[in-house]
Amino acid sequence: ASNGNVNTMIHGVTVHGIQFLDDRTRPTTYYVEDSGVGLLLLNHPKYAENMRVGVLGLGAGTLATYAQTGDVYRYYEINPVVVRLAEGEGGYFSFLKDSKAETTVVTGDARISLEQELSQGQAQNFDVLVLDTFSSDSIPVHLVTREAFALYLEHLAADGVIAAHISNRHLDLRPVLWQLAQEFDLEMVQVNRSSSPGDSGFPSEWILLARDPAILGIPAIKSHAISFSGYNTPVKLWTDDYSNLFQILK
Repeated sequence: ASNGNVNTMIHGVTVHGIQFLDDRTRPTTYYVEDSGVGLLLLNHPKYAENMRVGVLGLGAGTLATYAQTGDVYRYYEINPVVVRLAEGEGGYFSFLKDSKAETTVVTGDARISLEQELSQGQAQNFDVLVLDTFSSDSIPVHLVTREAFALYLEHLAADGVIAAHISNRHLDLRPVLWQLAQEFDLEMVQVNRSSSPGDSGFPSEWILLARDPAILGIPAIKSHAISFSGYNTPVKLWTDDYSNLFQILK
C-alpha cells in the first residue's frame, strides 16, 4: 500500500514494513533505534566491525538500514512474493538495495536452509540472529523448538545474541523462549517499547538471548531490559514432538 509519502507492506492484518519515501534509510515500525533489536544492533561490540547478522523473516528488509560497510546481512524467507517486493519489484521498497551491507536472501523454509548450510560445513557465525516470524496469528512452531534452537546456536558466534520479535496480539511466546533459555543455559531479557504520538515506531516486544550475559549487560541495553529473574511457567519445553499453542494464548 502507498499513501503518498510512505509505502507499507501488509499481509493479512500484519504490517511487515513501512518505508518513508523522503527518508528511505530510516528504520521504522518494530525496528526503530530504541526497539530491542535496534538497541542491540547499535550497541553490539561488533557494530561497524564486519558484523554478521542473520534474519529469519524478511518483511520489507527494514533491518538492513542498520548495516555498516563490511557487514553481512543474510535473510531467510519462505514467501517468494515478499522476496520480490523487498528486492525492489514495483519500486516500493529499497531497504536491501540501499543497504551498506552485503545482503543475501535465502529462499525457502529457514530451518531447512540453516540445516543444509550446517551439513555443508557453512556455519554462519552470526553475531546477531533475528527471529522475526512470530507476529501473525499462525506462528511456525518448528522455528521455536529445542531442535530449532540447537541449530541456531550452531550458527551463532560465541558472543552472539538471538533477538526474537514477540509482539503478537494473540500469543505470548515468553514462556516458550524462557524454557528454551533454561534448556540451553542462555541469559534472557525482554525489551519493550511503547509508542508516542507522531513517532515512526510501533510498540514492540523483543526477547534477547545470549550465552554470554555480559553482552546483555551493555548499559544501553540493560537500561531498557526487563529481567526474568524469579519468572516461572507451567508451559513445558517445546520440541519437534511437543508444542501447545493453546497454553500461550493471551
